[in-house]
This record gives sequence, C-alpha cells and structure tokens, in this order.
Amino acid sequence: MSFLRHRDHGRTQRRADRLTPVPSDQVSGVMSLCALDPVSAVSLVQQMQRWSRWGRGDVVALGGLARPVAAAWSVGSLMPFGLAGRPEHGLRAADAGEIWALAEHARTRLSRRGSVSGPAQDVAAVWGGLSEQGQRARHERWRQPVLAAPQVGGGLGRAHLRRRPALSWVGQSVRAARPDEAALVLPASVDMFSGELGYDPTTDGPGYNRHVTWLIEQRRSYIVLDDGAGHLAQPGSPRAVAFKADVGALWRSPTGGVAQLTGVWTRPDLRGQGIGAAALAAVVDAVRRDHVGADGIVSLYVNDYNTPALALYRSLGFEQVGLFATVLL
Repeated sequence: MSFLRHRDHGRTQRRADRLTPVPSDQVSGVMSLCALDPVSAVSLVQQMQRWSRWGRGDVVALGGLARPVAAAWSVGSLMPFGLAGRPEHGLRAADAGEIWALAEHARTRLSRRGSVSGPAQDVAAVWGGLSEQGQRARHERWRQPVLAAPQVGGGLGRAHLRRRPALSWVGQSVRAARPDEAALVLPASVDMFSGELGYDPTTDGPGYNRHVTWLIEQRRSYIVLDDGAGHLAQPGSPRAVAFKADVGALWRSPTGGVAQLTGVWTRPDLRGQGIGAAALAAVVDAVRRDHVGADGIVSLYVNDYNTPALALYRSLGFEQVGLFATVLL
C-alpha cells in the first residue's frame, strides 16, 4: 500500500532538508495542524505533551515549522499525521520526495518491536517508502475503525444499566486505579498487550511497567475489581481486576477535549456476560467527568476482524469517525 510509484525519486528529493526538526518550544505550527482533526491526531499530540523535551529529529514537520502540511513522532515507533493531505482543510498531500525523506529519517529510528501507526492514509503513504528501503513488517493491520462514544443525556453508563440492571455493581465499581494497586493492574495490562501484539512487553525491560505506573499516577487507568469469580469484591475477600481501560492519549484541543481509550480488557472468564459493556459505558462517563468535559470526545480504535469487540462498541452506540492502520515491526 504505497503512494510512491517510482523507485528513483531523485537525489534532490531524497535530501533530509525536506524535513524540519521540531524543537520542543516551537510546536505551535504542528499543534495547529493537529487541531484540524483532533481525534486522528491525538496520539501524536499526546507524545509531544507528555515529554517536555526531546532530541533533535524526534518530532519532524514537512512543509516548515510555521505551517506544516504533515508531522510525525519518530522515536522507536513512527506516528505520522497529514501525509496524505486534508483537502477539506486546504492542505496538500506531501510529495514523493517529502515522504521518502521521512521514511529515510524514520527507518534507523524504528525499534525491533516498534510500529507505524496513525490515520490509515498517512501510514500507507510512508509505509511505501519504508518498505522500499528494506523495512519489513511482522503484521500489517490496515483497517482499524476509529469509533467515538455517543453523547447520552444522564450518561452512557446509566442508560446502559437501565437495560442491564443486574450489572449495576459493575458500573458502580468503575474508578481510577490507585498507585497501591499497580501490582493488581500490571498482570491485566500484560495479558491485554500480549493478546493484542503477540509478546510479553515486560521481556523488553522496565519500560512497560513504568508506563502502566504512569497511567495510574495520572488517574488514567480505570478498573473494576471483583472477588475473582465475577462478583462484587467484599471487604476481606480476594480482589482481582475484572475489567480495565486506559486513557492512552488525551488532549484539550482548541475545539474541545479529546480522549483515546486504549488497553480495553475484560478478564477472559468474564467475557460474554455483559460485564465489558457495562464497565466501558461507565468508563466513558468517568473520562468525560475527569478529563475532557461533558461535551468531550471519547474515542478508541479496533481491528476490523475483532468482531466481538466491534459488536460491543456498537451496542453502546459508538460510531465510526475515522480509520487507523498499524504496521507492527
């Protein structure tokens, strides 16, 4: 899936000066670009907002700093935005030379288990150059619908529980995990990650543990605890994570708050019982209350072949607002 049709792009087109490194104190142009489509750009913005400083070339712009046509985060993984153009906003697509330069820049920065992810048309644009330069994929996921939660008067959780009153304990149990619960949350996070990406992230060092801890410290990891058997945990009873979901990306954009949920997981023995739907509905309400405001957008993306997850999201009224792609390396 490549927008590059000719292997010989010309020496001039391949020059790295088609890219502009974005210093951490000069992000206004990139942020304005991202504000054109906050739901699609929130992952890139999340990276820029999480880190107060970054190295030269970790964030790059195409078309200049002031009014870039595209930008990308390029550390371990590549997160492009804007490469395919946004004609509805008057933005041209990056040309073949610019895309080649980005691919050339990013290729040596990609880690062994990194990824190229973002809006599908932008990932397709740069993956052509990366593959021509020898980058190989472990798995390509080209259709990942981006879904947004509905706005429901009184809250999505309350509306859902009117249909499933027996699961009221689930909705009422949703809360942000506490730092002293990190040891409970980590195994659930690892199980989710391993099932989705095919390997245990803790084998690569302490980075994943730190990430889970950071999400908890930021009150961005939401959980439901049970007694290990699908019932409300009572004082003195065993406790286990029955459900979890993280706010993986968050941005108070100029047009309103945007959150992207990641790591949505229901313990395997509880799947198919409605617990995931009841918990997720309550999480949407909690994220709006805690992070993005009542009118904020709560989104997520899912592989199109994950039919159970798609059915769950659609049963809650989630609607497709975009399309992502992820190439696993």
